[in-house]
Amino acid sequence: MDYKKRAIRARNLLNSDEFQGIMKDLRDDQLRLIANTSASEVEKREDAHAIYRALNEIEFLLRADVDAEKLIERKARDAHEH
Repeated sequence: MDYKKRAIRARNLLNSDEFQGIMKDLRDDQLRLIANTSASEVEKREDAHAIYRALNEIEFLLRADVDAEKLIERKARDAHEH
């Protein structure tokens, strides 16, 4: 998939209230799970933390697609100006 299509898809998700709400709910669920585990439930807590980090990484990668488009287009504009 070319960078423009990826950026459009990523931007649409990042700007979607529904997507943002789902991501918030998923993160909140994992934080609640972490907070409600007993001291002996280390593996359960680590799994929830890994899921929480993965959710953050998903948004990071989507933002990277949007940023890549901006960078590519800026470089193309600069090349045409010189």
